[in-house]
Amino acid sequence: MVSRRLKIVGASVVACAIGLGLLLPSVIGGWAPVLHWNCEVLGEVGAGTVQIPGLLLNSPFEGKAWGNVTYASGFIPDNLVGEGTQDSDGGAAWAGFESNVTVFSVGNETHWGPGTNTDCGSAREVQLTPIGNPSLGIPIMGPGNVSDANEPTELFPSAGASFDQITFSNGFTHENSPSVSTCNGGAQSLVAASSYLDLWIHLGSSAENVTVAFELPVVGIAFHYWFPPDTGVWQVDSLSAPGGPGGGWAFSYSPCP
Repeated sequence: MVSRRLKIVGASVVACAIGLGLLLPSVIGGWAPVLHWNCEVLGEVGAGTVQIPGLLLNSPFEGKAWGNVTYASGFIPDNLVGEGTQDSDGGAAWAGFESNVTVFSVGNETHWGPGTNTDCGSAREVQLTPIGNPSLGIPIMGPGNVSDANEPTELFPSAGASFDQITFSNGFTHENSPSVSTCNGGAQSLVAASSYLDLWIHLGSSAENVTVAFELPVVGIAFHYWFPPDTGVWQVDSLSAPGGPGGGWAFSYSPCP
């Protein structure tokens, strides 16, 4: 009798160990043999048609700036794969395109059977369906700004659309890269690059008052800045530094002593 009980207990332990061994990958691994979960759409939160900035460009005070963005082939209709713009003397400008935007609520759903686990990065997901209608060289703020600290965060701040606008972060926050100085020296011509651009859309007019972040799918963004000789010092906030919103540089200027 004791031997039979030990066999039953041993079999139970083995079964639990096998079950745990099968379920453990479902909990900690990327692939699971028994059950797995996927990020799935739960419902639509809001939708509308808005202008999307693909390129946000700041120019140094008294200097010049040029920028170009490259999109993936087929992302925008009419084979639009790139756009460019320029600005000068502390002005900021953008280039972009019109797009249908849909925001979905998403969540992790569990399914029996083998499969790869895919987690939702957030509770909301943004889907872009570009229309085209490119916009080039539209000002964000005019010339004469010694700092980008108070740069607007919307393309059309007073538009009041029923589906709220795309917002962005392209201003100067703090110096995180070497300053550029031309004091007692010649002009400088410098370049920068980015592989992403973070944007947000605020759904204040929908049933849910939320702000949803998304990353614009770009192949690359190139920037070129020109600083005039013997003029001053420009502090640089590299927006593409780790943790930044993407884009090129933002500036804060001081004259030569």
